[in-house]
Amino acid sequence: MIPSHLHAAAWTLGARRVLPSEVDAETAERLRREEIEGYHRAAEEPWRMAVSAAEETLKRSGLAVGDVDLVLYACESTDRRTDISLDPDRFAEALGAPSVPLMGVAANGCANLGALLRSARNAVAAGDAGTVLIVTTDAWDDRPRLVGAGTALMSDSAATALVSAARPDEGWLIGDIFTAVDHTMHAIDPAVDTIAMVRGTAQGVRDAAAGFFVPGRPAREDYTAVVADNLGAMVLKILASSAGLDRGRVFAQTSLHGHCFAADILLNLSAVAPGTPPGAKVLGLITGHNYWTCVGLERLGAA
Repeated sequence: MIPSHLHAAAWTLGARRVLPSEVDAETAERLRREEIEGYHRAAEEPWRMAVSAAEETLKRSGLAVGDVDLVLYACESTDRRTDISLDPDRFAEALGAPSVPLMGVAANGCANLGALLRSARNAVAAGDAGTVLIVTTDAWDDRPRLVGAGTALMSDSAATALVSAARPDEGWLIGDIFTAVDHTMHAIDPAVDTIAMVRGTAQGVRDAAAGFFVPGRPAREDYTAVVADNLGAMVLKILASSAGLDRGRVFAQTSLHGHCFAADILLNLSAVAPGTPPGAKVLGLITGHNYWTCVGLERLGAA
């Protein structure tokens, strides 16, 4: 199987806001305990944010858009300003890639990055594509951004990266990927039944970890850090416990960024990269409402 490498991640974030200034004192104190504070609100449509991020990804990689063999585009935006069904076409045209094959990846909500990585890795491994541009971009609508009884504060963002057969100077070697799925979770509204949502998510993470950590593969202690989504402190504690991981090794940037849909892992992985020496392993713990993925990553290049 052809090795796959993740590199040149970039992102576009909306203007940073601070939620506690918009809520009552009791709620503000609860959010402080959950380490929920900042979020990003964008004026741009999701596809425009994605174009800016993708241009930066190509710049960082030293590649031209013509070097991309496949685009995988994920958007589950609740943005009501435009018909997002045409966004992939708008994105490709604006990026200067009107003839590059593009496929949509959806139905996994904030866990779309797991599906993106798996699909991109498989395309590279099969020899169908040498360089895949993965894209995730979303914006919230006019509903309250604090969702799930304070488990997450939604942010507007886009993140992009390349998955390629060629080894980059710096980046990550993509290792094992295991996904657990429960499509019945679609019927649960976290705003109405938060306990059921958290319980189902915990079971999904438990199942993903059970399938990922099997004999013959690296063990939990072989991973120097765990990169997770930007969720509330209590949720992160539950997820770590469900996966059999030490909460102290779980890295997120909840207070800084809020929950950037499926972009969280790319942002947080880039944040831990400078302190991760070549050869060290990092675990990506990607969670959503019905789709949970563990992905092993090995650091390449200079620390």
